[in-house]
Amino acid sequence: MRKTWLAALAAALLLASCGGNTAKDVDIEALAREIVSTVAFDDTLEAIDGSMIPMLYDIDGYTDAVLYKGSGATAEEVALFKMESPSDAKAACEEARAHIQSQIEAYESYMPDEVSRLEDAVVRQDGSYVSVIVSADPEAADKLLSDSF
Repeated sequence: MRKTWLAALAAALLLASCGGNTAKDVDIEALAREIVSTVAFDDTLEAIDGSMIPMLYDIDGYTDAVLYKGSGATAEEVALFKMESPSDAKAACEEARAHIQSQIEAYESYMPDEVSRLEDAVVRQDGSYVSVIVSADPEAADKLLSDSF
């Protein structure tokens, strides 16, 4: 019962963050590097080749995307997407939430300690941008995104 309640709460929080804030033009490569170097992560995150992104995220129509993932010892990652429009970003944000929910379901069985980190993931839309950050310090990640957009 508690797991169901927590999953519902996490989904509600993620849904609320997929709003259509106005955003300026942002260099997502530079922003991703800044996030990886300044936000607390327990794992070492490495840039993933762009051709791998569609295998991990079911997000179509992005004009630019950056993904950093850990070694697999944690669920930590940084994913930033630039979409054609805010409406495209809204749909992408919902797909990002689905990705996190899928990760929660997968990690429950083999790395349950990572579930709380996933439940606290930052998933948000800023104009035409979508951000996903799973880290040891989601508040710092969210603040950095707020300052950047």
